Amino acid sequence: MEDVGGSILTPAMGTAINLADLGRRIRAARLARRLTLEEAVARTDFTVSWLSKIENGLLAPSLEGLVRLAAVLECGVDSLVAGLVAAPRYVVDRAHEGPRTAGRDGRQGAAVEQLAAAWRQRSMEPTILHLAGSGGRKTTEHFEGERFLHVIAGDVNVCYGDEAIGLSAGDSIYLDASIPHWVAPAGRSPARVLSVRFEPNRNHGADGEGRPSRPRAGGNGRRDGSLPAGRQAGGSRGPAAVG
Repeated sequence: MEDVGGSILTPAMGTAINLADLGRRIRAARLARRLTLEEAVARTDFTVSWLSKIENGLLAPSLEGLVRLAAVLECGVDSLVAGLVAAPRYVVDRAHEGPRTAGRDGRQGAAVEQLAAAWRQRSMEPTILHLAGSGGRKTTEHFEGERFLHVIAGDVNVCYGDEAIGLSAGDSIYLDASIPHWVAPAGRSPARVLSVRFEPNRNHGADGEGRPSRPRAGGNGRRDGSLPAGRQAGGSRGPAAVG
């Protein structure tokens, strides 16, 4: 006899199975086949203690153990674990390991480093904006929600509605994102900015992400999503911008 313990983890983000519900499903499947604990383990190398602990939510079977148990109970593993994946308590991103993409509309001179990409259906979208300081055109952005920007390195200009706001390393801004806005380097030197978007009606990292909502009237923004001509901190139009 052997005890096959361990943890069941989903490959996408390392989230654990809800053991209490898993145990109830295994017990229901066993009773539906009129098997006692002894009869169930007699067809495997498991022990009664092992199966009893699993059914009571006290032990997580390994994937191998769960597959063998499902075969004894004549049911698929999917039927035992469907819907039981618990959300992770945290996701770690190591420095410079996040996937990078070009700016949202393919602009040159800007890259977006995705953070917490392993956390599906998250409420926030954290990214690091890598602004090269050259090339590309400014494109405004707006969505129903809120946004936090923190300058990690360099100097940037944030054009927000009718206002032009200059930020340096260590500075930050929290804004109503329904007002059209963009961020760009203040000069030709590169900059890095932490951006955290919050859209209450959208799950980031989910399949079929929604579109940003139309901006509402208010503040210094324009209802059609346009920006006033050319106002920017420092009096110049910066190069590579990322919304």
